[in-house]
Amino acid sequence: MAAKSYSSLLRLPKRKRLEIAESLWLSVADEQKMPVPEKHRRVLDERLASYRTGKSKPITHEELMRRLRAS
Repeated sequence: MAAKSYSSLLRLPKRKRLEIAESLWLSVADEQKMPVPEKHRRVLDERLASYRTGKSKPITHEELMRRLRAS
């Protein structure tokens, strides 16, 4: 991509840049064909099991944002 085109995209409003990014992602993403590394699958399975057994509790979006800002 030409630097001029890229810099002009960066000047667009955030909402428009997000729409373009989503459109580009959806143009290449095929969830059925995207490989998930085994290590990632194990982590997801462990976290789901922890949630289902009550060992971990969900948090609100507000709590998540508070924790992220604090770190």
